[in-house]
Amino acid sequence: MAYLLVFGVGTIAGMMMITAAVAWPLTYAGSRVAGMDRVLAAGAGILSLAFGLFLVYQIGFVDGLFGPGPHWTPE
Repeated sequence: MAYLLVFGVGTIAGMMMITAAVAWPLTYAGSRVAGMDRVLAAGAGILSLAFGLFLVYQIGFVDGLFGPGPHWTPE
């Protein structure tokens, strides 16, 4: 239990630091240039939507999840 607790807290802390490191330059640029925050937000949203649609296509259609019968072979 202690290992899982330490691992979980470490994972959460690491994700927070990575997110802050990525968000800081975007926040700085958005506050310095008028209107840049909207462009950055729209760009991030479009990129996230495109990646999500790509994953749906890959997992759903290429890998056969939405096909006649899902198939999975353990490796």
